[in-house]
Amino acid sequence: MEKQRNKKGFLPIGVRIIGIIIAVLAAAYGLYAGMGNSTGNFDGEMQIFALDVGQGDSFFIISPNGKTMLIDSGESSNSKQIEQFIREKGVRQLDVVIGSHTHSDHVGSMPYLLDAFDVGKYVMSEAGLETRIQKRINAVLEEKDIPCSYVWAGDVIDWDSDCKVTVLSPVPEFDEYSKTDWNEWSLIIRAEYANHSMIFTGDATVRSEQAAMLNNEKYLFDADVLKVPHHGSTTSSSLGFLEAVSPEYAIISVGKGNSYGHPDYDTIQKLKQVNAEIYRTDELGTINIVFSADDIKITY
Repeated sequence: MEKQRNKKGFLPIGVRIIGIIIAVLAAAYGLYAGMGNSTGNFDGEMQIFALDVGQGDSFFIISPNGKTMLIDSGESSNSKQIEQFIREKGVRQLDVVIGSHTHSDHVGSMPYLLDAFDVGKYVMSEAGLETRIQKRINAVLEEKDIPCSYVWAGDVIDWDSDCKVTVLSPVPEFDEYSKTDWNEWSLIIRAEYANHSMIFTGDATVRSEQAAMLNNEKYLFDADVLKVPHHGSTTSSSLGFLEAVSPEYAIISVGKGNSYGHPDYDTIQKLKQVNAEIYRTDELGTINIVFSADDIKITY
């Protein structure tokens, strides 16, 4: 049956209004779907979450423009926890995912999360490619046709035009890295926004720290916040490195009562020596670091 029209051949005013509302809602949904995320604008803030994944690392970052980044993913047992946290932020797409190195306490949940979300690209160091967990990651990358990049010191990761993400380690053509200890190949990354910066270190060792400092500009290590390497182990956090970074805040991602004795007493003392305020996930749970134009706020 033909819909009733008025004398001029137009639909009644009520029908036209409903049609306009439907069209507006459809357009809004289309824009939302195209964005990939519903994180929106954070009013000039970069949000960094040090997730409490026990004895492991996982950092989720949202840029001022709603771009997303995941650095490491804890063990495989953390997969649902991390997925839920990210989805509760209204996120459906991970623009950049970074695996600092191929140990399961850092990339154990990667196969699950890479499959669970739309992913723009995966970034890693060119080491540990034959490990069991990396082969599982590679399988998902290939199945979903996710671009994968190997990065080295000096590379800049394309993420958000208002932020800069610079790779400080591993150093290309540095031939003293261990051929079996993938910690030494950990990505050291500097993320900057609004004159604030944070350095992420994976499980970088003293050798990694020294090589990075010798092969990058000194100013790149001066940062407000440091992700303390290797959960506060004695194998990392040389005093020279801590003095170069001179962090106002130190974040230690570590499991409560872990069998390794992390963080080590000496590491804590060195952090105090450089006057860093220490925040630990085993004591505080998930930690939120916020970079704004004016200051840095840390909550938990």
